[in-house]
Amino acid sequence: MALGNIDLNPQLIQAVRDAVDVVAVASEHTSLRKAGKRHEGLCPLHKEKTPSFSVDPDKGLFYCFGCGAGGDAIRLYMLTSGEDFPAAIESLAMRYGIPLPSKDSRRQRGEERDLHGALQAADEFFRQQLSETAFPQRYLEERQIPQRQVERFGLGFAPDGWENLLKALSGSIPLADLEAAGLIGRSDRQGGKPYDRFRNRLIFPIRSPIGRLLGFGGRTLGDHKAKYINTSETEQFHKGRLLYGLHHAKKALRESRVAVLTEGYFDVLAVEACGFPGAVASMGTSLTPEQAKLLGRYCEEVVVAYDGDKAGEAAFQRALPTLLAEGLKVRRAQLGAGEDPDSLRLSLGPEAVKVSIEEGPDAVLTALDLLILPQAIRDPKIRSEAAGHIRKLLHPIPDTIVRSGYARLAAQRLGVPEESLWKRSSAAPERQTEPRESVTRQMEELLLERLLRQPASAPAANLLPAADVFFDNLCRRIYEVYYQTYSQLERAPTLEDVQRSLPPGGAELGRLSRIEHGGQETENPFGTRELIAKLSDRWQKQQRNELVARIREAEQRGDYELLKELIAETAMAKKVRPLSE
Repeated sequence: MALGNIDLNPQLIQAVRDAVDVVAVASEHTSLRKAGKRHEGLCPLHKEKTPSFSVDPDKGLFYCFGCGAGGDAIRLYMLTSGEDFPAAIESLAMRYGIPLPSKDSRRQRGEERDLHGALQAADEFFRQQLSETAFPQRYLEERQIPQRQVERFGLGFAPDGWENLLKALSGSIPLADLEAAGLIGRSDRQGGKPYDRFRNRLIFPIRSPIGRLLGFGGRTLGDHKAKYINTSETEQFHKGRLLYGLHHAKKALRESRVAVLTEGYFDVLAVEACGFPGAVASMGTSLTPEQAKLLGRYCEEVVVAYDGDKAGEAAFQRALPTLLAEGLKVRRAQLGAGEDPDSLRLSLGPEAVKVSIEEGPDAVLTALDLLILPQAIRDPKIRSEAAGHIRKLLHPIPDTIVRSGYARLAAQRLGVPEESLWKRSSAAPERQTEPRESVTRQMEELLLERLLRQPASAPAANLLPAADVFFDNLCRRIYEVYYQTYSQLERAPTLEDVQRSLPPGGAELGRLSRIEHGGQETENPFGTRELIAKLSDRWQKQQRNELVARIREAEQRGDYELLKELIAETAMAKKVRPLSE
């Protein structure tokens, strides 16, 4: 059965959840050794020398004390394969011999289209056209693209004309399927007449990280004003969530932990031809957070090899904070003015591309060079402006040690204490927010740990606080499931009870795994009721502060009716007992 033709119903998801073995999934990517009831090994999700990866086969959870990743077996499979949840369920079901329910019956009623079948048929058509047409073959020879790369990347050709694909597939693929797959457009000027979206273009298949065909990119071989076009957005193809070439690059990325990020399809082929198999492309658009997160699953460092012109530099500046936010080290390939990896390879040879990538400087240090001008040392105003730009540059970096290291260098060059670099006239230092957020998560996780690990000592349901006392989104969602399960079972639920009710493969299970694995390592000075009281008091304080802010706003607007209501609300709030009483 073709992928994409699966009915992902709750019964299938539960069957996969019951069948999949977290130890088996982990063992495909790292060597595990028994350590008590758990298994330990090097984390397959980040590079490390000392084992910090823990797997609990009884509970079906994993957790890495190094990178913080955690969850169930489905989540681990998603992280190691790069698949999204539906694709992971399909793949695991096939692996464990679970029957896959088909969407055919729904499709017959017009509710579903066979996108995968349409794409596969189009792919075969494009490849055949390339093998039979001299013009695109000569073009590839001129671009010095060897046949092995043509075959490896599955390049094809869409001949000139409005109905070539339509006519070739009309007997085997329904028009509605071709249209749903983004292969066919409709003319506004000819009463909605269908036509081939790709015409006189070299075709680049675009695949998911596991190789599933999702769409195509086309490079014009004529004088069309749109140099590149892609399959129109479909339920499967979302350009901002994909990286061209990742399917071919992921093995090299996991080994080297370094990716070369380019803008275009030919650039990926060019970089690979120069000896860097870990090349991917953001497909000519601004890098999205989803694409950066996808990169972060496979590597630790990214060399950005965008075009060496103003547009390429602007795209790099937009991409930099997005990459830094994922904890990636970023370097910038020095390709030269007006060059891209492909043009540089053709003009100066592979060695020039290799040098530009290998010797690309640290992007943050380069940015600091541009921000800290010589006159900043003498002019306090320029120094203050530079400090503001530096704060903005470093703010996305999640690792406090890395961020502090860059900040220390910047502060030394500006001639100011590092602490003053973070100060703002209108806000507290940004560095202070992280300890507060960390304390918030720690207190909330401590309460969840107590509730889940010691159900016998849990308070009665009517003494539990409202979910609003949890400020962390994941902790709040876990608690909501805990509270609902408590009501259904009419007893305090265990960790296993809550685990079964959380969505498989979700981030909630990752947090639950951290709580479960880290619980024995964490000192807990507070009892359950103390923790409930502290979180309840914190929530009530927040409510009071918000109320005061609304009163001030009403005073400034002169809204005396609202002011009267808010003052009355304040008087009532003072009488509210703590939620834990």
